[in-house]
Amino acid sequence: MRNLKEALGILLKEQYAPYLVSSLYLRLFPEDRVNKKYLTIFKDMAKAQKENLKHRKLDKEVHDSVLEDFEKMGEFLSNPENLEGCRGIALFSCSAKDTFVPIKLPYTYRNRLMVAPDPLVREIAAIDEELGIIGVLLIDRKHVRFFLMDFENIGEVADFLEPLATRAHKFHSGGASLKGAEGTFTYSMPSRVAAPNMVQHGIGEYRFNMRIQEEKYRLFKIANDALMEAWKKTKFDKLVIGSEREDIREIEDHLHSYLLNILVGYVGLNPSEATEHTVRNAALELLWQKDREQEEELVNKLLELKGKGLAVEGLSKVLEQLYMGNVKTLLVAENFESSGYFCPNSHIPVLNPECPLLGEEPYPVEDIVDETIELALDERAVVEIIVREDLQKKFDGVGALLRWKI
Repeated sequence: MRNLKEALGILLKEQYAPYLVSSLYLRLFPEDRVNKKYLTIFKDMAKAQKENLKHRKLDKEVHDSVLEDFEKMGEFLSNPENLEGCRGIALFSCSAKDTFVPIKLPYTYRNRLMVAPDPLVREIAAIDEELGIIGVLLIDRKHVRFFLMDFENIGEVADFLEPLATRAHKFHSGGASLKGAEGTFTYSMPSRVAAPNMVQHGIGEYRFNMRIQEEKYRLFKIANDALMEAWKKTKFDKLVIGSEREDIREIEDHLHSYLLNILVGYVGLNPSEATEHTVRNAALELLWQKDREQEEELVNKLLELKGKGLAVEGLSKVLEQLYMGNVKTLLVAENFESSGYFCPNSHIPVLNPECPLLGEEPYPVEDIVDETIELALDERAVVEIIVREDLQKKFDGVGALLRWKI
């Protein structure tokens, strides 16, 4: 499978007119893979899109090309080997132009299948920006490993046993703005021989415990130095710490203030047993859970700011603000759907069969929420999907935090 830069290059250099491009975003979490649930979801979306095509008055060649797109996507998704090592997939197809490009994703906003004049890649760009570069530190009593990961890749930068760094690897990034990280960490350790006026460690329980504490603090200090050294070479945006130590949170007393500010949380991983695959999955799962924890804060903020004229809820009001470019953050309940219309020339969703351009004829769609998300991404708004069902009931399907007061 091509890397992200190559895939986007192929998609964006092609001229597709008068044909259309089918764009699919499909979630592939473990629960979605049970009994190939994702395949059923795709087939349902394809069936709905086939109904939409009947209202678009397409030429036969254009219509047939889209139907062939759906067949190719179904065949691709039917092979589990094509879906390994990802938590989401994006597929772009224009059969008439012999274009079929899959892109593995760390996650997707929600399941979407759309047919448009161009490939809808804005969600990929948004996810890449949101994810940024993540540093993952693994640590136990003696062993420290450090990884850098981004949208599509993960690479081990350092692996050493206290007190000396033993090796380092080059990290080849996949994001457009990411640079390779390379280097060797070298640390000078205090002499193991005590000074003449120092009392040597004895066998007593107190001295034994003090020695353990000393080793812990020294290792945490070394880990901080390693992280700062790595940050100087590659300015990672988030930090995840993995360990099975019960006292691991004490490392925060030794971290630089910048590292504390970007610390996302902790995962249970053993440095000696962890692989790049398990490290990546654990980090992505932590980020997903943190995002779920922020849902309540976002919904409460929506309800609070609505009374101050800085937020709206309900599809009609949200669309009105999107038309004006006034949406800073779009909140969408994961299970919310609403029928409406889409204007093919102005590329906007509408609730009524009326388009802003004179002579433009909209076509009906079963769910215009997908197009609403795409319009928000086009306006550089942040998209937040509310997954918790209890929070979905607190607002009217979609809501928006606004850029300016209304």
